Formats: sequence, structure tokens, C-alpha cells
Amino acid sequence: MSSNMPDPGLGAPPEDPTDNERKALTIALLAATIESNPKDIISSLTMVTPADIRLLDAPTADCLDVALQMAQAGRAPAAVLLNAELVRRGAYDGHHGNLRKLRMIDAVTTLAPAVRLMEYTSAVLAEVVRMRMIAAADAIADRARGGAEDDAWRTFIREGAAVRALYERLRAIRGEAA
Repeated sequence: MSSNMPDPGLGAPPEDPTDNERKALTIALLAATIESNPKDIISSLTMVTPADIRLLDAPTADCLDVALQMAQAGRAPAAVLLNAELVRRGAYDGHHGNLRKLRMIDAVTTLAPAVRLMEYTSAVLAEVVRMRMIAAADAIADRARGGAEDDAWRTFIREGAAVRALYERLRAIRGEAA
């Protein structure tokens, strides 16, 4: 076999282990959510929103978004009920739908008691803060290298404010002063 031809038996490169860790963390939050009451779910998913979680794992964020909507309507999103709502909305259609379905399967097979919901919330938010810091640093560096000074400064202020807001939520959930 030629050295510049890929080996057909190798397949795709393995996923980044940190991606798997992030996915496992968000699945634990989903697992605790489906065991929790609406009031606690609203509290949790206000501190770390599905939009925040999308930075870590979009399919899990989609499931949590529906769970939050159910909780806001006063309905506890127990696994069977959340699954039924996802089916009703067509959330399992296509490739991304299959990923959502796999996240739900992972969540119902993950032990994450409701009593620890806020601990999972804190852990997920801490990872969101780290990912947002990295994204902010990249945006700031890009503007500093090639943008106008005013653009670079505005990007620095905007990105810094966004990261600080997340960090303040994290400190609040941990009961610490920011």
C-alpha cells in the first residue's frame, strides 16, 4: 500500500477526551434534571442556561431546553414525559435528532440524584466559564492582531463583560463573593 494512501481500517481519529468529559458532565446534569421538581429545574437552568450549555454539548442543551420549558409550565420532565415531548416536537428527526435521542438514553442510564442538581449545575457552569474564557481570548487576540484599535478595545470590553457575568453566576451558585 502506498504511504500517502490512508489505511481503510483506521477510520476517523478518536474524539478529544475533553469533549467526552464535557458531554458526560452535561449528561449528568440532564440525568439530575429528569429526577428533579420544576422549581429546582428552573433555578438550575437559570444559573446555567441551555444556551450556555450549547457551548459544551448542543444535543444535551436541546433536551435541557425542552425540560426547562416543561418546568416553566409546571410539569416535571420525568424521563418518559420529556422523551414524549421531544418526540411530539420532532426533536429526534435527522442526524441531530439521533444525537438528542442518544443523550436521553445516556441520561436515563446515568445515576445523578436530584438532590445534587445544583452541584451538577455548578460543575457545568464552571466548564462553560472556561470554554467562554477560551472563546473570548481567541476573539480578543484576533481583533488585537488584525482589527482597528477601537474594534480591539470594544471586543476586549464586550468579551470581558460576558465572561465576568458568567463567573459571577458561578460564584453565586457556589455561595462565594465575586
